Amino acid sequence: MEGLETGFDDFTIDMGKYEVKQVREWDRMWKVETGGSIDCCPLIYDDKVYFGSMNHSIHCIDAVTGELIWKYRARDRVGAASPIEKNGIIYIGSYDRNMYALDALMGRLVWKFRTEGMIHPTGVIKDGTLYFGSYDRNFYALDAATGALKWKFRTYGKILCDPTVFENTIIIGSYDRNFYCLDAGTGQLVWKLTAEKEVVNAGGFAVLHGHVYMFAFDNIVRKVDARTGAVIWKKRIGQYGFTCGTVIHEDMLLVPSEDGILFAMDLDGNVLWKFSTTKPLGTPAVYNGKIYFTCEDFNFYCISMEGKLVWKFRTQEMNWWKPSFLRGNVYFGSYDCHFYCLDAETGRLAWKFRTEGSPSKYPPPYEQFEIELKIPESEVREEAREKRYDFGVADEEESPDFYKSRITYQVSTQYASKGKYQKDSDEEEF
Repeated sequence: MEGLETGFDDFTIDMGKYEVKQVREWDRMWKVETGGSIDCCPLIYDDKVYFGSMNHSIHCIDAVTGELIWKYRARDRVGAASPIEKNGIIYIGSYDRNMYALDALMGRLVWKFRTEGMIHPTGVIKDGTLYFGSYDRNFYALDAATGALKWKFRTYGKILCDPTVFENTIIIGSYDRNFYCLDAGTGQLVWKLTAEKEVVNAGGFAVLHGHVYMFAFDNIVRKVDARTGAVIWKKRIGQYGFTCGTVIHEDMLLVPSEDGILFAMDLDGNVLWKFSTTKPLGTPAVYNGKIYFTCEDFNFYCISMEGKLVWKFRTQEMNWWKPSFLRGNVYFGSYDCHFYCLDAETGRLAWKFRTEGSPSKYPPPYEQFEIELKIPESEVREEAREKRYDFGVADEEESPDFYKSRITYQVSTQYASKGKYQKDSDEEEF
């Protein structure tokens, strides 16, 4: 076997003897810098496209021509908080701690509500109430017409989880490692479920037949009774966690992972197929019998329902979040400061819109992980052992014949290793 490109020179490594560990809290979304990059799911309403960008602006452009109609400037970046619409009002949150309500036609401010932290999650509206979470650890319910506070629910961690509506409840997750189900009218806790790692979700949880499919940074996909919080099954897949929403199409669950893999599962938790890229994926969308998703490898993908590539479109920077569709076209934004409209069938470019500013800087995807290698002494080459490698070798008490080494997973290393040595079967049932 070839040596893994980790700075271990000519070590021979069996990649079946390694473990990826998260050594600190995932905080990547909070660190993106100001620029013209687009990092949200676009809203299409009344033949117009609405989206925010890291240059502090909320845009409205013509969905047919790509021409700018209006632009509203916030006081800070507008990131993964995507716009939603109700009764001709656009609702969108910002890093400046405000939730904005804008007139969809002219872009005039209707009201704004200030929290004590950045707003990353997208809101949801149910029965005239706007629900959303904030960096300040609170989950808010506002009157959608006036912006008046109805109630708020306090968690013990930042909220970077889009709310999911089920009947008369709202389901969210928090950095405090808990899933919460709240009464939509009062904010009272209905049930709580604890994960092993922080809960992050841009895109919402999939719900079908009274079951919600949830995940966290612990790499576990859970099928949960949405009324009681009882876990029906759970399965561990991947190694780098989940940050984007699950999607159900008919009887297939689509799960995008930070590993760069789109998992297709049946509703009993069995993996049907996997489509692999080299970097993290955005939330997928199904349109006219095909699956579409963004990816940090600079490509936008269209694949079949069987997991085969149909076409891909390359941009100049990473792409993120979920695409939208209108009359045979697919719409998405990119970190290259362009918003794209493609023919959904062929992938041909119809038009693109340029925002103001240069691409925003973004932290690498795996900087909060370390890889732990356990190498039998018999497999370490004599010439490698004779050299003095500074990687902190220590005997492992339960297996004294194993060396244990820990290295930080650097960007150039992570992709090379995943690309070459991604295991064919990394699912684990509980």
